[in-house]
Amino acid sequence: MARKLVCICNLVLESEIEEIIKKGADTTQQIQDHTRAGTSCGRCLMEIDVLVEEHKKKKPESHQSRLEFGFE
Repeated sequence: MARKLVCICNLVLESEIEEIIKKGADTTQQIQDHTRAGTSCGRCLMEIDVLVEEHKKKKPESHQSRLEFGFE
């Protein structure tokens, strides 16, 4: 698997973002809070937005409660 760097400033890989999305993050802000991706220059925010939206399109709507990350 290729190791694509999404956030150059904070050295965050696409696989790290995908992993946190799989754990329940569903907004760019949650990705930022957990990985710091997109919190420096902001150049990668559009790519993070795309990853989040692609996941939302693939994910079936669930009535189960969400996983809590403790993002504050």
